[in-house]
Amino acid sequence: MIKTAVDQNNIRWGVAIIALILLAIGLFFLTTTSAPSALTRFGNSFYYFKKQLMHGVLPGMILGFIAYMLPLDRFRKTIPYLFGANLLLMVLLLIPYFGQVFGGSRRWLQIGSISFQPAELLKVAFILYFAHLAATFAYKKQYRKIFLIFLGLMLTIGVLLILQPDLSTLGVIVITGFSIYIAVGMPFGNICLLFSLVGLSFWLLTRFSDYRLARLETFLNPGESSLAAGYQFKQMLYAIGSGGLAGLGLGLSRQKFGFLPHSISDSIFAIIAEETGFIGAVILVTLFVILGWLGIRLALNQKDQFRQLVIVGVTVWIVAQAFVHIAANVGLMPLTGMPLPFISYGGSALTAQLIGLGFLLNASKK
Repeated sequence: MIKTAVDQNNIRWGVAIIALILLAIGLFFLTTTSAPSALTRFGNSFYYFKKQLMHGVLPGMILGFIAYMLPLDRFRKTIPYLFGANLLLMVLLLIPYFGQVFGGSRRWLQIGSISFQPAELLKVAFILYFAHLAATFAYKKQYRKIFLIFLGLMLTIGVLLILQPDLSTLGVIVITGFSIYIAVGMPFGNICLLFSLVGLSFWLLTRFSDYRLARLETFLNPGESSLAAGYQFKQMLYAIGSGGLAGLGLGLSRQKFGFLPHSISDSIFAIIAEETGFIGAVILVTLFVILGWLGIRLALNQKDQFRQLVIVGVTVWIVAQAFVHIAANVGLMPLTGMPLPFISYGGSALTAQLIGLGFLLNASKK
């Protein structure tokens, strides 16, 4: 028993250390990548670095520490209210007075001087809520209720996210929900049925959306796509290809000088691969693999199913989002606009990820 507790504590420390390493990598590459555009637009090379610190790292560390220190068993009673409040924020986002439109999407909620993306916080709230319900009904062997609950949650969240629109966030939430759904011990037939329904839904959402079809066509035929649709995709491949084995050197990216769109967010893996080469890219991928492996080990060591499902949900969310981002950057899937966890620029996303990490470490304490 003592040895198990020690191992659990060591694994928990491993998760925290890997996350901090990723955060440090992110701050470094954010600073060097954003410096040219920050100096041109704001007259300050450290503009984006400071914003990431003040709007992402600082609130994320504070709220993540609170999430780590909460008495999770007692806090579990408030999770439905937390999820309901987050859904309310998602509804407010659709009201023009509150929701801010950028790039054709209504994803930013403006309340006074505070601006944030409620969809990022929804990822955490969904994991906690679905883990709570799944563990409750699995204990009673009521698997049909879990199936219906999952469908209801996906329908509710799906409508709110499609209206923004934000299909990439919906995809991550679906993947995360599936991981909890499988971990709770659902029958194989239910898993296959649910997978078919979700697959059909995403096919319909892509089939009847012009911009999603354009992204899919760019992915399938990058050389024949229009300049607007395929420019970012091609520039990412140029960046990664020019990195070679060892890269151009830290801070020596050429694509960051206005050639690669969204270089500090959607395309930051391509910049990292350009500067550090194949070796650096493999090291970064390995860090996420280790993070996922340690998270699963923590989950397997848990006897309480709610805590186990929280760990599974947060681990799969972080790792799945990372590999969606990386796959889109290297041309293995269409562009998604998905930030790289702990690394890409974005205060709301980083804050949510650090909160999720806090809950993961909290759930693994007992």
